[in-house]
Amino acid sequence: MSAQNFNPKNGELLNDIAFIYSVENFEKNNQWNRLVGKLDRKSDSDAEYFLEYLFYKTHQKLLKEYKKGTTFTNLLENGSYDCVSASITYSVLLKYFDIEHSIIETDYHVFIIAKVNDKEIIMETTDPRNGFVSNAEEIKEFKADFLPNVNSTQLNQKESIGSPVYGQPNSKTIYKEISLRQLSALQYFNQGLIAMHNKDYKLASRRLQQALNLYESERIDMLFKIVAP
Repeated sequence: MSAQNFNPKNGELLNDIAFIYSVENFEKNNQWNRLVGKLDRKSDSDAEYFLEYLFYKTHQKLLKEYKKGTTFTNLLENGSYDCVSASITYSVLLKYFDIEHSIIETDYHVFIIAKVNDKEIIMETTDPRNGFVSNAEEIKEFKADFLPNVNSTQLNQKESIGSPVYGQPNSKTIYKEISLRQLSALQYFNQGLIAMHNKDYKLASRRLQQALNLYESERIDMLFKIVAP
């Protein structure tokens, strides 16, 4: 497929892409454009069928190995992904094909809720086998795993998005819809946390500042104030 396959008409998507991976870089990425070409040929199918096809074909072609703290750029270069970079991938594609969806941020995880034919579908972007959840009861159970605890009052701030501790007692304080631009900021948030754990506070400050420039998040701001010079 030619590089011209990826030609976003959505103005909001074009603006968001500027903070993620330039249109020019998308156009130069043959693997991305081959995927977009395959999806485009199926885009006139039944809406739910196409969404499921998009989910699994994207995992098959782009998402190769789970790696905590990776970025969208890494994903396109070598196939490494985490919940943030994978959700960026799916949100870009969903916007490109004009599919309504929400990006949900929780304490330690992000996922996507798509909507087709007035029906919600969960896209658990880190699960290549069972990540497309369309059963209403399973969707309800999935959400319940992330909804904040009634007694949770302390904001979680020192674990990266994608941490394995979600679901533990008192670990659930955040559940909110965010934009693609804010999602891209969480890449820098994760990198800032990794730098903090490595005691590289100068790098941590730089990454958290990059995150704040895109997303004025309480927990990002709290950490930035800890490491800022």
